Amino acid sequence: MLQMPSQTTKVNLMILVMTVVLPLALGVGETAAVRKENFQCWSVPVKPYLLTHPCYTVDQHVLCRCSNTTLDCSSNSGRLNYIPNVFRGAQVLNFSYNELHRLQNEDFFHNVSMSLRVLDLFNNDMTFITPTAFRHLHKLKVVLIGGNNLSYEQLKPVFSIPTVNVVKVMCGNLGAIPLDYFNKTHSLNLEVLNLSWNNIRTLDMHTLQPLQKLWKFHLWSNELSSLHTDSLPFLEDLGLHKNRLYEFPATCKDGTMNESLFPKLRSLDLSKNPISSIPDPVCLPRLVHLDLSYTVILSFSAKLFSASRFPVLKQLFLNQMESKIKEINAYAFNNSGLQMLGIGYNLLDFSINEVSEDMLAGCVGLTQLYLTNNNFKKVSKDKLHRLLRPVHNLEVLYMAVLQIDSISSDTFINLPRLTSLFLYGNLLFSLPDGAFDHLPRLQYLSLNSNHISKITSYTFSLQTQQRLVFMDLSNNPFQCGCELLWFQQWMRERPGLFADFEHLGYRCDNLHNRTVPNFHISQQACIWGTSTYILIISFISFFILIFLLFIAIFGYRWHIRLWLYAFCRGQHERSRRQAQRQLRGFRYDVFVSYAEEDRDWVHDELLPVLEQQWGLRVCVHERDFLPGKHIMENISDSMEASDRFIMVFSPHFAGSQWCQFEVKMCQSVVMERDDVMIVVMLQETGCRALTTTMMAILHTTTYLRWTDQDSARASFWGRLRLALGDLLPH
Repeated sequence: MLQMPSQTTKVNLMILVMTVVLPLALGVGETAAVRKENFQCWSVPVKPYLLTHPCYTVDQHVLCRCSNTTLDCSSNSGRLNYIPNVFRGAQVLNFSYNELHRLQNEDFFHNVSMSLRVLDLFNNDMTFITPTAFRHLHKLKVVLIGGNNLSYEQLKPVFSIPTVNVVKVMCGNLGAIPLDYFNKTHSLNLEVLNLSWNNIRTLDMHTLQPLQKLWKFHLWSNELSSLHTDSLPFLEDLGLHKNRLYEFPATCKDGTMNESLFPKLRSLDLSKNPISSIPDPVCLPRLVHLDLSYTVILSFSAKLFSASRFPVLKQLFLNQMESKIKEINAYAFNNSGLQMLGIGYNLLDFSINEVSEDMLAGCVGLTQLYLTNNNFKKVSKDKLHRLLRPVHNLEVLYMAVLQIDSISSDTFINLPRLTSLFLYGNLLFSLPDGAFDHLPRLQYLSLNSNHISKITSYTFSLQTQQRLVFMDLSNNPFQCGCELLWFQQWMRERPGLFADFEHLGYRCDNLHNRTVPNFHISQQACIWGTSTYILIISFISFFILIFLLFIAIFGYRWHIRLWLYAFCRGQHERSRRQAQRQLRGFRYDVFVSYAEEDRDWVHDELLPVLEQQWGLRVCVHERDFLPGKHIMENISDSMEASDRFIMVFSPHFAGSQWCQFEVKMCQSVVMERDDVMIVVMLQETGCRALTTTMMAILHTTTYLRWTDQDSARASFWGRLRLALGDLLPH
């Protein structure tokens, strides 16, 4: 007697579905396409299939096992070439792997003919079936006969069974279906036909028209390259995975949008075909599920999957495209009915401009989004918020293996309905406080295989802790210490909450052979240690502050000295010095210091303006220094006889010893007179080319910059005139 599962078992089953089964079924983790490739031509059990006891033995060899519905006489490798009379009421017969090469006895199924509904003849290397082999099976519904060497002619007895509605002939090396084949077999009740893993390279769907009840047709892995569609009004599920179709199948009668060839089609699997576009027109008024994974569509234009093309589309998969996606435009998935979208395993950089942050605009009905195995490393916070803003009804979000290195407390703030969040395999080093507290429905959270070293007591609020029913934080380098004691206590109180599907554990990275649940540290030591650490840190911070203050005072001692000097001398002293300067009667108005290499600019640009236009008396060394006198004396005397000073800075100026002497002498005179120095930056000079004195002047003095542009020249002369305004004749 079967027992109902307990509540705990139900929760565990739900967790398993959310973390393992669901990703596989929807193309996340091990993708659906990968699972298809792993399928070999073996017998697939059909429920009910619970074997309970051996029921037929010959020479101590168990040849058959039974249950209340099933007779399993499979895998006897030629030792059994008949059906024993042990279970006349069997509904399921598994006679696969028995080397039954020829089915030529019309009474072969006599012992199970009363109630047989499912017949499995897989992998028998069968080459012949007598036309009357199934004449006694009046209740037969399902025939599994793949992995044999039967031609279409030899399969006619199968397709002629009046009651059969499911036939699977995989791995039989069948070629193209003859055009009038099903007209001759009279398969009036056939509903499901699977011809996958054969050699059908061309298909004219007109061949299937006699099957008026056919709703499911699969033709995986057939190297199909030529497909001529025709009206199949009852077809609901069309699987063409892994073929060589270069074009999206025609779906409209006569190429117009007036009438569909597949008015009831709900599921279309075109994955692993070299399809590169979806041209208009598209006539699939009831299509719910569309799988285009592993195709070569490179560009997703606006409204490519809009409701105008796919009016009831709910599930769309674009996982692991064969060629790298080049662009996804805004509104590419603009379909309010879309509920599930998979774009995983494309290694797509979502930070590039070609991937629009508005690609999901209009997807207000989306509840499940799969982005696993792409690149979000350089995606800005604003772009991520804008990307997720339209999908505020999202319930399941896979953002695993995206190279995300940080999240903020408001990263998922626009997703109030989120119940399941998967962030495993990223580069997260920490979790901000309250990062998941604004998700009132969150129950499933996966953060395994990141770089998280600690989780503070503020990371999850008490309400969040109570709300979660599944969480995976395994394979993170935890630093086990005082701060992690609360997390250890949480794990001990709710051991069923914390999952570890990869069996990598919750290890302590700083403790050898220790895990988070079993490391030990005294709580009293943590309390004492915390107070001590606070005291030590306070003292260290105080001394560092004093040390930095001392360094700052020492480094800016001359600036402080000048500030104190300027503050203390008073307005009276300033007025007195200005009066003395007026009484001295300077011989020159301006002394110009420049390098010999800059002589042309001084004589061609500066002197004509100062002397000819403004009428100032200018001292330059090659013209006004007294011959026979020492250069140092000439510099000193000329500066003492000049009212103002102009320093023409350039790389040549920085390299001239006499220019450096002049600038230091000028500094001394300016300080003594409490006057100003006018600096002209003639050429752009790198910091490494400047002397310490020049750097100090540039950092403390507003200087003029010379350029050859007309507007800049006018500004230069205007500012220089303003600086020399009190010297100019009224």
